[in-house]
Amino acid sequence: EDDADLAVLVPHGLVAAGHVQDGQAAVRQVHRAFAVQVTPGAIRPAVARVMMPTGGGYEPETLEAFGAAAAARSGDDTVILAVVPSAYGDDWPSRPENIALAKERTGEIEAACNAVVAAPKRCVGRFQLLLNRSDALRPANSAALRDPSLDGVYLLGGDQGIAIKVLGNTPAERSMKAAYDRGVIVAGTSAGAAVESRTMINGYNEDFGASDGLRRAAPLIWWGDDDDRERGLAFGSRATIYDQHFYQRGRFGRLLTTIALADERFGGASPLGVGADYATGVVNTGDRKLTGVFGQGSVALVDYETFGATHRWVGRDRLLSARGVLTALMTDHTAYDLTKKTLTYHGAVPVIGRPQPYGFPSAPGGGTLYLGGGLQDGGAPIADFVKTAAAAHPAPNARLIVLAADGARTAADYGDLLKQAGWTGRLDTFSYGVPGWTGADLDHADAVAVVSVSPERTKLAMGDPRFRDLVAEGVSAGGVALADGPMAAALGNRWSPVARPTDDNYEDVAVLTFRVGEAKWRRGLGLIDATLVPTLNTDYLWGRLYAAVRAQPSRIAYGVTAGAAVKVTGAGARVVGGSVVALDGRDAMTWTGANGSFGTAGATMDVYAPGDVVGR
Repeated sequence: EDDADLAVLVPHGLVAAGHVQDGQAAVRQVHRAFAVQVTPGAIRPAVARVMMPTGGGYEPETLEAFGAAAAARSGDDTVILAVVPSAYGDDWPSRPENIALAKERTGEIEAACNAVVAAPKRCVGRFQLLLNRSDALRPANSAALRDPSLDGVYLLGGDQGIAIKVLGNTPAERSMKAAYDRGVIVAGTSAGAAVESRTMINGYNEDFGASDGLRRAAPLIWWGDDDDRERGLAFGSRATIYDQHFYQRGRFGRLLTTIALADERFGGASPLGVGADYATGVVNTGDRKLTGVFGQGSVALVDYETFGATHRWVGRDRLLSARGVLTALMTDHTAYDLTKKTLTYHGAVPVIGRPQPYGFPSAPGGGTLYLGGGLQDGGAPIADFVKTAAAAHPAPNARLIVLAADGARTAADYGDLLKQAGWTGRLDTFSYGVPGWTGADLDHADAVAVVSVSPERTKLAMGDPRFRDLVAEGVSAGGVALADGPMAAALGNRWSPVARPTDDNYEDVAVLTFRVGEAKWRRGLGLIDATLVPTLNTDYLWGRLYAAVRAQPSRIAYGVTAGAAVKVTGAGARVVGGSVVALDGRDAMTWTGANGSFGTAGATMDVYAPGDVVGR
């Protein structure tokens, strides 16, 4: 590496990529980052301060990467690893169970390290009894953290708030800081990663969750610029704020909100948001450079400073409205300079442009078109649609047709919603595949709603030219129309027919959306010159935005949250209900990482709240 702080020198050949099993690309990347070969005997103490936050799990790839880094800075044949379980918490009945589990994890970490070193070198894991504050106040319980031969510290997952309540302002934390300052590798997973940033995300406030991430009150943040113990580790990164299980648990919205709040708190000098997913981590050297992404996925970056992003909070829910947020997805062969705020890929800085103007595409036929992100629960977009349709065509003679792509139940449910919202005119429902659906005559209706919930069943309907023509004629007739869910997506240039996640697989699906090929794009009707991703927040489909700009860089990708819609008229497009997120990849560079994850530099993100005009 060209960074002087990354001068970790070891005896020639002591740690080398050749000692790693075939296929362990992530571990080889860490070897390259940490092992600088020199002639025998030319050893000096490691000077790098290194952290390795991992987004979650104890997968071999991530533990081996940590072991390789610790071994690379070791000056003798024994690699000493201290394992800290403070995030487990310690109610007394479960103390024996927690100790047993922490010792088991210690064994796994030791074994992973031994898998990537060559004899005579060996790794030794040492469990630290630091489960409650009393433990952490007793210096004897953190003796290994003060061992001059210590090479690595690993912070287990659990609850980051508990971890800081245990460790904050104790001999254990001070010993860990001293170890870090002399070059001991500090790593951790999940909660053990969260504590590695001085300003720490400690979950959600109240009853909020991932679907509420764009609300100002959603993230529970422990700020690192005060003197209390509600913070990350005392020596945690000040240049970054880490979020963990990032793709898996749909936390993109939470990090966007967190960095906006940090922008306020730190006077326009917010830290970089760093989202690491399950079984994925990154190396932070000296709080100056991010390198060596390791594991199964990519690492997301959220930057409010480079393009001078602006934001405000809208409405009773204080939803985020932000413009010009620079994002990136780091993979292997990338580095990020935290001082210069530049990303490099294969050593070169991608050429990216400043955010350029764009407008939301106009509605076909010049009418009013609502594009919903999942309105099965009703809400403001349904009410606004009914109001607009009724004003254009007063009852009792007005006729509203509901056409469902995926069954009579869907058509009936939306019909009920429209009546509950105040529609008093004639309402007829039709469903693809149900006898009589071809007689829906949408282009002569006063108002039209084309709807669906299931992408798979929508795929069948969209494969029928008769259905495609019927929808195109109805939506393009110039009246008042609503398209919701997968049918809203199908009006765009391309849409994804992949099944919505279930309670059993939503985390897996969320991760896969950041992988090449997951979306299985199909040709849409092209009535809206963009890619639309509905149920962005509830189904954790943030990766589809990046997949869309990769597939069609010249088009903006729009994610519409459940309960929200874009209302498109001749005067432009406005958000109704919830949030709309636009990802602009026109000046971005994209690539594929070695593990099949997307890599992206220069994609800008805008977040729109109710009432906002979509575009810049």
